[in-house]
Amino acid sequence: MKKSTHLVLYAILFTCISILLIKQFVPNKVDSRSTVTKNTFEKKEIAKESPLRLNIAYVNSDTVSKYYNYAKKLQKSLSTKRDEAEGQIKNKYSSYEVLVREFEKASPIMGDREKMEKAQKIRMLEQEIMKVEQQLSQQLSSEELRLTEKYILKTNEFMQEIGKNLGFDYVMSYRVGGAMLYANSEFDITLEIIELLNQKYDTLK
Repeated sequence: MKKSTHLVLYAILFTCISILLIKQFVPNKVDSRSTVTKNTFEKKEIAKESPLRLNIAYVNSDTVSKYYNYAKKLQKSLSTKRDEAEGQIKNKYSSYEVLVREFEKASPIMGDREKMEKAQKIRMLEQEIMKVEQQLSQQLSSEELRLTEKYILKTNEFMQEIGKNLGFDYVMSYRVGGAMLYANSEFDITLEIIELLNQKYDTLK
């Protein structure tokens, strides 16, 4: 009987201890989960309230070059200078060809001294043409560099003001075959930028 009673008491005591242990540890586990959930929720709320959002747009640089008045003026100016340089070279070559034809035509009846003088004149004209061609090429390259640099600096000045006024963090340049492989058309502001650039350029006239 005593042994049986002891067993019952041990069972009751074990049950009580188990209940106490459950009460002790289970709430802590729930609280821990609650704390994690709360922290996660707070982090999400912070992310919602202060997201790192960048306002980005892009323009098609080929289209800008085609319709931007400053770019068109630059292209026209450079084309005119190239045509002028080519014209000078062509005139020199025309004079050279005339001299060569005259020499070939009159060569059979020329004396040795006259032949040498005419041949020397032709060689000098050849050297002059080469020299003029080289000089014009260098001048044209320098002028292209100067005008292009001026264009880039002024256009960059315009874009800094335009981009800021429109509220963009970045305005990127896109062209087929360029570094940007894909661009969402929703962020294409090419036409708007062309209009604003032309307005800025018109103020310089």
